[in-house]
Amino acid sequence: MRIEIIQPTGYLNATSTNHFREQASQVLDSKPDVLLIDLKYLKQMDSSGLGALIFALRSAKAIGCKFALCSISEYVSFLLDVTSLRNLFQVFENRSQFERSLRKV
Repeated sequence: MRIEIIQPTGYLNATSTNHFREQASQVLDSKPDVLLIDLKYLKQMDSSGLGALIFALRSAKAIGCKFALCSISEYVSFLLDVTSLRNLFQVFENRSQFERSLRKV
């Protein structure tokens, strides 16, 4: 099983989402089995950032790649809840929890 991890830093907003989308596309071109987006070092995200995550999720699903988020902040958690998008994403508390979930499969 091949796992790829993208770990954005700083802000995921209108000025940075193009870079994130390009990065996700490049990673997904190599057809990994799982794409994990680790948000540990993300300071803030807006609706453009949510759109970029949905883009990555849909792109991953289109090639049969599993997709997950981990280490989300309270703010990102709030955004996912208020927009009713939480159920779209598999969310792990941290990278260790994600890795434990893989051992159960």
